[in-house]
Amino acid sequence: MKPAFKSSDLTVAAPKEIYNWRVYILAIVSSMGAFMFGYDLAFIGTAITLKPFIRDFGLKGASAERSDAFAANIVSLLQAGCFFGSLIAAPLGDKLGRRITLMITGVVFCLGSLMQTVSFGSTAAMFVGRAIGGLGVGAASMLVPLYVAEISPPSIRGRLVGIYEMGVQIGTCIGFWINYGVTKHVAATSAQWRVPFAVQLIPGGLLVLGMIFLPESPRWIARFKGRDEAVAALAKLRNLPVDHEYVAEEIYRVIDQIDQERLATHGKGLIAEFREMAMPGNRNRITIGVVIFIFMQMAGSNAINYYSPRIFKSIGLTGSNTGLISTGVYGIVRLITITITMYWIVDRFGRTKLLIVGSALAAVAMYSIGGIVKHNPISATAKPAGVTASGYGAAVMVYVFAVAFCLSWAGVPWIYCSEIFPLRIRSLCVAICTATHWLLNFVIARSVPYMLTNIGYGTYFVFAACMTLAVPFVYFFVPETKGLSLEDMDALFGVPGADRHLFPRIENAEKGDSAVEHKE
Repeated sequence: MKPAFKSSDLTVAAPKEIYNWRVYILAIVSSMGAFMFGYDLAFIGTAITLKPFIRDFGLKGASAERSDAFAANIVSLLQAGCFFGSLIAAPLGDKLGRRITLMITGVVFCLGSLMQTVSFGSTAAMFVGRAIGGLGVGAASMLVPLYVAEISPPSIRGRLVGIYEMGVQIGTCIGFWINYGVTKHVAATSAQWRVPFAVQLIPGGLLVLGMIFLPESPRWIARFKGRDEAVAALAKLRNLPVDHEYVAEEIYRVIDQIDQERLATHGKGLIAEFREMAMPGNRNRITIGVVIFIFMQMAGSNAINYYSPRIFKSIGLTGSNTGLISTGVYGIVRLITITITMYWIVDRFGRTKLLIVGSALAAVAMYSIGGIVKHNPISATAKPAGVTASGYGAAVMVYVFAVAFCLSWAGVPWIYCSEIFPLRIRSLCVAICTATHWLLNFVIARSVPYMLTNIGYGTYFVFAACMTLAVPFVYFFVPETKGLSLEDMDALFGVPGADRHLFPRIENAEKGDSAVEHKE
């Protein structure tokens, strides 16, 4: 954990007005894109096992190979759409603005969701709908953290961007439970599987409608439309007059960074942005961002999600709904932990401390589960006589891992990678980090079942080793960003010639006040 300078040299104290309802409403509404992400990934696994779904799509009596291929395709097509959606969103977000692009994202997601809901047993329509929906989910996963980071006051940026991950976990939790609900309360007709698919339209529609009333990012406005419009947008967000010193200082820093970036770079277009990304101070940032998302996937959350029903069965939780209930409870634990972490902890203790503590705790949990499975193999089919000590210990470690993961790698990577990049290449860099997330998500989801079959307990040791390696990586190479403005990141990461964009003030000796040197 490299030492970070502090933002104590701000010349204007943050007024209480900047912590207003507007920034919270903006974070909540835009995080409907996160709800789309979490819900879509959670509900599909059990929705495709509902009997009416199996009947309508001609899977009743199908071979195991055909059923497995259908399930793999319906998940993989979403992930493929997410990968490409996150990359496509970068140029659109720069050209059209964050707000308009998020609205388009919601429309695309709703279109894909509608195709899935009315597919009427058509495999082709379902698959195309999944791919289109994935484009929307991937674009939202890239744009929402970036948009929220650009509008957030520095001291609560972690909390506001963290609302994104809270949205993911709320969506995941609802996705885990909705299929349990429809099996209990909806007749076994086509409506039983269409209800979970149709629910996708709710967050997508709310995202589109909500973004109509939200402002554009002041930093995007400053870059593409100029200072005056950016001042008006920022003042409204901060709930301050346009001539307030705090607004003047923040906009000065934004404009000063834009001017420095223009002087330090040459040319326009994608090639010029890649050249800028390779410059000293930028290439270390993109490397850190990509590696952080690799560690996020290699924490092993997918392995726990996959194997938890077997572990819970080993302690006597048997019955037809065991998988649904145990996974749902696991989702509740994750939701509670992520809410506490994002709202109260991340801006108080910082990003790097949480990553280090969470990695260490997750490694202990994974080593423990691996050891228990090694010495007490758990059968997927055996019916235990009662609660065993080893099964109880494994179940406890599942929840310990859930707490550790949600304390660190579930949310912090989204916060960190949304705040560290310079404005000119921010969209491109966040898109690369997000695409890495989706690529590894696909690889791990496809690999874990084979790993569990072929190396068994060794699967957990692999993830534990990765979490062990994450501790020194974060300690030595990841600087703390808590409390810093987005414009401070160039100096923090060692961009040659970068300064702190300090606010020039000219004191008036007679009146005892100060004048501001505005930067046009």
